[in-house]
Amino acid sequence: MRSLTVAVVVSWSLVAAAARAEQPRTNVLELANGAVIASVSSSYGGGWQPFNLVDGSQAYGWCSAQGELLPHSIVFELPQSYALASFAVDTTKDQESGYPGISAKTVEVYGSTTSGSDGYSVLATVRVPKGGRAEAALPRSVVARWLKFVVTENWGNAEYTEIMELEAYGTPSGPPPEANVTGVYETSYGALRLEQDGRNVWGCYHEGDGQIAGSTTGRVLQAEWREDQGKRTGAVVMVLSTAGDALNGVWYEHGTLAGEWSGHRAEVEAGCTPARGEGLAQRLASQGRAVLRGIYFDSDSATIKPESQTTLEEVLAALKADPSLKLQVGGHTDSTNTDAYNLQLSQRRAEAVVKWLTDHGVAAERLTAKGFGKSQPVADNATATGRALNRRVEVIVLK
Repeated sequence: MRSLTVAVVVSWSLVAAAARAEQPRTNVLELANGAVIASVSSSYGGGWQPFNLVDGSQAYGWCSAQGELLPHSIVFELPQSYALASFAVDTTKDQESGYPGISAKTVEVYGSTTSGSDGYSVLATVRVPKGGRAEAALPRSVVARWLKFVVTENWGNAEYTEIMELEAYGTPSGPPPEANVTGVYETSYGALRLEQDGRNVWGCYHEGDGQIAGSTTGRVLQAEWREDQGKRTGAVVMVLSTAGDALNGVWYEHGTLAGEWSGHRAEVEAGCTPARGEGLAQRLASQGRAVLRGIYFDSDSATIKPESQTTLEEVLAALKADPSLKLQVGGHTDSTNTDAYNLQLSQRRAEAVVKWLTDHGVAAERLTAKGFGKSQPVADNATATGRALNRRVEVIVLK
């Protein structure tokens, strides 16, 4: 494929209003959509890590290392090739009050279909207001698999440069690639062992005290983690790199972003075995509830997608194995749209799961459908990753 050069310069007075008006739009740089940060020229660390650039929130951002000279570069690897339509740089809530001139001012955007290090062509130059946001719409879409954002200028601070969020909007070229996360990874929280069967994933860490259960969509893993025999629980999102050698992710506890959880494949012993034999029936028996990460719906729809079959059959098997088991099927949404709409959508999705089960032989009196809307988040709805985790189906044992 020949590379295509499309250069666009945008100032904050010419933000692409037409592109912003298109709904819905997919920010392909969000972690929940499968993007990973391939490299960064420098990072201050602490609460200013690069992964904050893809969390969908202005509450956290990235900062260059102290004294690191311009230019600064951040390279993203997309889950597949995308036809890209626009880019945005957001410096809202940068620390301008304490560090005048720290906001990025001029950011060049490059794209490649070759690799993360070669084949780049300039796509746009975005000029950003101090502590604000600017977006550049391309005159025509451009296909890329890797994106490089290069900060060539800030607003005058000699020590640091900050960005709160980077965005890219477009549509995928072709179906998402399948991936298998099976293996051992040396992560920020020690060795993590994962096993995958179809879309279902099991994992363990902390020598078995920590367990993970979830499912994959393309390269994105959504799962629940639990420690201390289930007394501590939370959610995690991880993305497998194209080469299959690294996981980039974040984890949540009590609905709050707790930190980054990333690592690389390694020839190390995990010291544990995933509780793969602990299926849904065992989780329901020990905890009284379970999140069904493997049930998927079309956007704004209660139509169950075909890839949900494996998880639905697991629920069916648990109900058939124990004729006394009764379940509440709960539908949960993110905070997008109105409370009334979310409640109605979550109810319809819960009812769709109940209907599938009754259509496959489960007595209706053993099942209850209940929509909770956005009322029980497991992650922060302020971030795209958190919203993805909040869109879920849970089952609870009824006494």
